[in-house]
Formats: sequence, C-alpha cells, structure tokens
Amino acid sequence: MFLPKENAEVVYLSEYEVMAWNENEEVESVELDRKRYLMAESTPYGIESVKALSVSDSDVSNRKVCIIDTGYDLGHPDLASDPSVVTGYEGSLTAIDWSSDGHGHGTHVAGTIAAIGGNGQGVVGVNRNGQLKLHIVRVFGDNGDWVWGSTVVAAMDECVAAGANVINMSLGGPVYSSFEAASAESITNNEGVLLVAAAGNGGNGSYFYPASYPDVMSVAAVDSSNNRASFSQHNDQVDIAAPGVGTYSTVPSSSYGTMSGTSFACPHVAGVAALVWSINPSKTNLEIRNALEQSAQDLGATGRDDFYGHGLVRADDAADYLDTITPPHSCPSGSDITFLYEGHAGRSCETMSFYLNSPSQFPDVEYYSYSLAGLGNDIPGNENIGLTAYENPLINQDNAPNYIFVAKVKVEGCSRVFSRCTLDCVSGGPSPSPNDPPFCEYV
Repeated sequence: MFLPKENAEVVYLSEYEVMAWNENEEVESVELDRKRYLMAESTPYGIESVKALSVSDSDVSNRKVCIIDTGYDLGHPDLASDPSVVTGYEGSLTAIDWSSDGHGHGTHVAGTIAAIGGNGQGVVGVNRNGQLKLHIVRVFGDNGDWVWGSTVVAAMDECVAAGANVINMSLGGPVYSSFEAASAESITNNEGVLLVAAAGNGGNGSYFYPASYPDVMSVAAVDSSNNRASFSQHNDQVDIAAPGVGTYSTVPSSSYGTMSGTSFACPHVAGVAALVWSINPSKTNLEIRNALEQSAQDLGATGRDDFYGHGLVRADDAADYLDTITPPHSCPSGSDITFLYEGHAGRSCETMSFYLNSPSQFPDVEYYSYSLAGLGNDIPGNENIGLTAYENPLINQDNAPNYIFVAKVKVEGCSRVFSRCTLDCVSGGPSPSPNDPPFCEYV
C-alpha cells in the first residue's frame, strides 16, 4: 500500500530486507507499523446484573462513599480526580499516600462503585457521572497484607469524620472483636452511616468480621449466572449478594483487569446504596439497608437463606421500593387511627401481623398487633384496624402530645407481600393527603 501524501510505502519485509532498506540512501527511514485498537467503553456484567443503569445518578453528588482499602489510582482516566469529588486520609493510620495503589485492590473496588461513564473508554461503575463523592482511607500497603482491627476502627472513624454516608470494607478476618463490634454499632445507630463489608472467601459457614456483625451488611458473591461463588462464605449473617466472580474494573497504571472475591461483590452493594440514597436523601441508613434487603431478587431457597441472604441487590427494585414508603405521619394523642391494609401474597402465608408503633423512640414496643392465621394465596382486603394513640410526651421533641407512627407488616412463612398501606388520623389533627404515596414498611 502506497501513501502518496506521506510518500510512504507499506510493505512486508524480512529482517534482511529491513537492513537493506535502512542502508539505502534514498530511504529516509524504515520502522515497524504499530497496532491500533478500537476505543470503546464496556459495561461489566455486574453493573448490568444489579440494574444500576436503570436508576438515574443525576443526584449522586449529595452522597459520599468512603473506601477503606489499598489506595486509589489518582489520575486514572476512568476515575474522578477532582479534589472537590475525591479526597483521602493523610494522617498517621498509614505512611503511604492514599492517591497511589501499588496493589490494585482498592482501585478495582473504586471503579465498581464509580468508574466514569460516557467517556468512550474503559468501564462504567454503578454511579457513572463522576460526581459521587469518594473518600479514600488507605490502610494496606502494596503487598495487601493484614492490618489490626483497631486500625479498621480508626479508619471507620475517619470515614465518619469526612462525612461519609456509606463505608465500603472489602476486608476482614475470622476473629470476633467486641471493640470493633461496638464501633460498628455506634457508627450505624448514632452516626447514621451504612456499613457494607465482604462476607469472606473461605467458602464455609464461619463468620467473617466486620461483615458478620449485625450492624454491618454482609455481602456474598455470585457469578454472571447468579450462582453462588464457591468461595463465598455462607452463614446466618449474610444479608445480600452481588456479582463477585470475574468482575471487570479499573486497576492501576490507567488500566483494567478482572478480579474475583466477595471483596468485589461488596462495592456493588455500596454503590447501589449510594445511588438509591441519592434520590431519597431524607431516608436513614437503616431505611436504605431495609430497602436493599426487601427489594433484593430472591435467589436459592425461597426467602432469606445463608448463601444469598435476601438475594441479589437490585438498584431498580430498591428505588421502586423506596418510592412506596412515605415518612411517618403525626397524630394527636387520643386519636383513633385506622390502618388500612389491602394486598395479596405471592405464596401461601402462615401468618401476617400488623403493627403500629413508634420506631424512633420505642422500636421494640408493640402498641397494637393484629394477626390473620392460616392464610391462603389471597389475603383479605380492606382490613380496617381501629387503634388508639396513647399519650406519652417523651415521643414528641416539643412535648406536645403528638405521636409519630409507622405501620409495619410482618410476614412469616411466605414470599414478599405486595400491598398498599395507608395511615389516617381519624379524629383531630392533620390527615395524610389523598395524594400521599402508599404508606408501608416491611419488617
């Protein structure tokens, strides 16, 4: 092939011919033709599996995910580098710069959570617009060796101090620590942060911490066919599952690679949590966790099981689930309250109970319960339950005799129930607007 403008000829030459042409005074130069590749952006199967692209990420700048790991390849073309978006811890926890990653584990995790989309290269993450806030706490060196549990606690505290909403911990160990457990409990219940951790890669039923603490979401791994990964831990603390076999994401040196482990399932859940929370910023961390669990795609045995937890995390279904829940309504003391339940069950139910309580102040106090036993496939509709709000001024911050209630549906022995619940203050005080969304919380 002759290129007239360049006055160049493209030819196949042997080594001897190359030497001969190089010695020819009429030839300016001889060099190898180099390969060039099509630049394209791909969507890893995990992002497709969790249906992240079905949920808008236009508001993710209001959320921050903290990643405790091996660092972050700052400057990677598929990861945010703007200091208003990505920050890192620079204190005494680590002597290594958070903005580098000689191991690759942390950069891979970060890409799953927030690799930039629409730039024509690499991959996309659960949150694609490059605006999700990230805070990096590097606790591991380039060898990816162990760290003390106290270091993990200090790292969690740093995440809280940095304003994180979600903390991703693709790490852990087999030994329980009361100190670590207490920290997780405090961060969850006092700081309002959602903790997400890898369930472990031992392929057995042993606990793995911090994932197996009750206040941490434990994430199991599945493959591209939603089958359980053979290495994934299975126990009664597993909450949810996500893709973790052959996951493709960012790695250091502006490159990409495939990795497997519950470490790489974990950021799918952390990323989805941030995504659905961004469009529901008034929700609490516990409400977001509940939404992820209750909307998960059931895998394995019907209902929650030790291998998949509640099932595969689904961004689309979690967003829809959150759309069906309204904030608690306030009713004056002494009011008659009607809780209207309308719905049906997908499978035969053993019992269904209705509760009205005040979860923020007295989460374990049952004010009223109503049960239907021996139910078949259809739950009777229009079950009107008369309830009375009893006075207790502790419930209201301004000491007015008002009560905040959440109607709860507890289902035992059957699959998820699809229902519409409304709460109405019958006598005195404001009633919900007729345009209010369905009011229901599953427990």
